[in-house]
Amino acid sequence: MKVNGWLVVLTVLSVVACGGDAPSQEAEPETTTEPTFDELVTTLDADCAAAEEAIQARQAESSLYDRLDGHDGIHSVVTEIIGLHRQNETIVHVMEGIDDTHLIDQVTDFLAQATGGDVTYEGRDMVEAHAHLELTNEHFLAAGGDVQTAMQTAGIDEDEIQEIMCLFASLRSEVVQL
Repeated sequence: MKVNGWLVVLTVLSVVACGGDAPSQEAEPETTTEPTFDELVTTLDADCAAAEEAIQARQAESSLYDRLDGHDGIHSVVTEIIGLHRQNETIVHVMEGIDDTHLIDQVTDFLAQATGGDVTYEGRDMVEAHAHLELTNEHFLAAGGDVQTAMQTAGIDEDEIQEIMCLFASLRSEVVQL
């Protein structure tokens, strides 16, 4: 299994964002500070930029939509993601008053279209859909941790997880307003 910087970033953020302590490194002194959420986002962006060529090569061979088992595969993962969001203390507040079925359908269609499926997403754009939520990089990374966990639970390969995480990273400026 390959170790990608984005995977390390998301592992650290999923622990930190959920109220735990970051994994300690035995060789580092206790004075080491944990990376800020902004630093984690910068690392994620850099790792996605570095992976861009490999991602494009994979997508030239087969769409991410097909590699995620199409609409049904995406729907299954999105359902798990929404369930994890409802349990995630960092972001559960943004789920208040949300109709899970509608949200799952909207996110599934969005991802199906964004990953190369023959689906038309007819929902709001990302800015409009998220503007009222006042999301920060901490919220964004916590949600990303849920996406990673759901995809790993579903047995999705690391390459496809990387592509989805980089897709989400490319949308960060549209959803994070603070």
